[in-house]
Amino acid sequence: MTEFQTSDRDVNRAIRSWLHEDRHEDVSRLAGAVLDQVDTIPQRRATWWPARRTPTMNKTFGLGLAAAAVVVVLIVGAQLFGSAGNGGMGSGATPTPEPTATPEPSPSPPASAPPLTQTFTSNLHGISVSYPEGWTAEAATEPWTESTFSLLFGESHVDFLYDPVLTDHLFLAIASQPIGDSTPEDWVAEQMASDEGCTATEPIAVDGATGLIGGEGCDVAVVTTAGRGYWIQLHTSDDDPVVVAPYDRAWFDELLATVQLHPEDAAD
Repeated sequence: MTEFQTSDRDVNRAIRSWLHEDRHEDVSRLAGAVLDQVDTIPQRRATWWPARRTPTMNKTFGLGLAAAAVVVVLIVGAQLFGSAGNGGMGSGATPTPEPTATPEPSPSPPASAPPLTQTFTSNLHGISVSYPEGWTAEAATEPWTESTFSLLFGESHVDFLYDPVLTDHLFLAIASQPIGDSTPEDWVAEQMASDEGCTATEPIAVDGATGLIGGEGCDVAVVTTAGRGYWIQLHTSDDDPVVVAPYDRAWFDELLATVQLHPEDAAD
């Protein structure tokens, strides 16, 4: 009997120890209370028999211990399955959906380009032209001396008229130089050939001066008069097709119609 009684106490201590582990400390109070009730069950002793635990008491204690174990299992199981997330006995915390980024609306194309109400006159290149209201004008500070034209925004030998917001994405470039010993036809052809984008050309006249203008996608006009050649180019960036849409070939033709050439006033 002593060995059985010792075994019961060992089991009792084992359950209490298991309940007091860190991961089960939240249910230890309830299970401990149950075990305390089991420990306090009266132990009846017969007056006519040596002092010992009766089979009835042992059975009662065993049933109480079993009930405590069941309670512990149910509580722990409820906690484990209840916090397991999906499919558990309890409901896990509902994940908060991440906010989706609202796409920025595409810019709407302007109804039309600003009117050509401003006038720019280049004393260095001997030319005047109208340009859009609100644009910025930067006059060239050095003559164009290269044999062919090279376009780089901000170069000192070019007059630049540009949109102050888009800058190098939307601008007009103007330059001129003496044609020297070249014929007007040869000089114009050489200049147009230097622009790889102008594979197709057609004749044009600008303020009485004759020359060539690029085909679709090449808004470049090259003309000569009185021994001087002129380069006039509209640049629109492919990065802003919607914004630059109004500045098409029709708009470029409208601008060229405002050009006045003054080769006698040019300074080399």
